[in-house]
Amino acid sequence: MTRPLSWLRDLRTDWLGALSRLTEGDLDKPSAYPWPADAALTTAHPAGWVNAELMKNAAEIGQLRLLRTASLA
Repeated sequence: MTRPLSWLRDLRTDWLGALSRLTEGDLDKPSAYPWPADAALTTAHPAGWVNAELMKNAAEIGQLRLLRTASLA
């Protein structure tokens, strides 16, 4: 079984790889997901949104790990 921290690091590497494959043209393409089609947003918008969500989730995981470590001390 993969250890959780190593799994998260692998996911980070995968995400960075996916982002690095996007060109400026790719990021400028229209994207209606997850917003309505008439929102006039580009692929860069959901990529940025996902990135912010991932950062938030990683921070929450880190906080929970700190609390758990402190409770075991």
